[in-house]
Amino acid sequence: MNNILITGGTGFVGGRLAKKLSDKFGVIVSSRKIIEPAVLALHGPITQVHHQKLLSEGSFPKKVKTVIHLAALNEWDSVQFPSEAIRVNVDETRILLENALANGVENFIYFSTAHIYGSPLRGTITELSLPAPIHPYSITHRAAEDFVLAVLSQKKIHGIVIRLSNSFGAPVLATVNRWTLLANDLAKQAIEKGRLSLLSNGCQYRDFVCLTDVENVIHEIISRGPENCSQGLYNLGSGKAMKVIELAEKIVLIYSELFGEKITISFPVNNAVTEELALNYSIDRLLTEGFVIRNNFENELKQLLLFCHQNFTKIA
Repeated sequence: MNNILITGGTGFVGGRLAKKLSDKFGVIVSSRKIIEPAVLALHGPITQVHHQKLLSEGSFPKKVKTVIHLAALNEWDSVQFPSEAIRVNVDETRILLENALANGVENFIYFSTAHIYGSPLRGTITELSLPAPIHPYSITHRAAEDFVLAVLSQKKIHGIVIRLSNSFGAPVLATVNRWTLLANDLAKQAIEKGRLSLLSNGCQYRDFVCLTDVENVIHEIISRGPENCSQGLYNLGSGKAMKVIELAEKIVLIYSELFGEKITISFPVNNAVTEELALNYSIDRLLTEGFVIRNNFENELKQLLLFCHQNFTKIA
């Protein structure tokens, strides 16, 4: 069986990938804490290993064919603890790669971030655009990329680096700490507060990609085999950027359809509309290889709002 190890496999993206891939493949997830069996079962028929075991060649899981590496400090913790971000995001990636190679792993898929291109993201961005990370989160992901790409270029392992844009959707568990992501935050606000509060004028462009599309692309990569993908580096997004206010308005509309109530959007004091440079986060490299991005934003947002409704209560 094509056994897959997903680091951070009970997290936001990792949890969804574990649930998707466990239908067809043997899936092992790593976590820095032991997950109760009943909770683990929500991710599908998977097994777990403590993350620390991955950092030793001898205790690395055996008979793993593919590693999907997601475990990293998030953007907030990376700012607060930059040295820890270097240790976890960069050095542990290097160690994981070395141990994967020593244990005969054939494929390595590394999840990086669109924000290695800089902030804010503007204009047309392709895989050939010059990286300009300015944040500890993006800086450490860019450094980790180099370790992965170096091993790929030496043909020691088959693999791919994925530069993921702003993914959104319902996590497997409500306790997954990614409610700071904009779309997820707004959906949670809608349920808890009955209104949306933006921290900006909402005129900025973002590329929001449905987690369902992320799942499907990774499933296809593994089914094909990374060695059958022509490039080692891909942008993964929707390819259809929208303004933050447009996303908020979609949430308001879907909330009304689901619950029969109208909610409002509030802005900061002295808010003024501005003209922002449009964003084209190009996914042409994926599309030309036959990958499909369906961009069913409405359904992804609907499922996210229903998840929030089931797991969060309205604040009086």
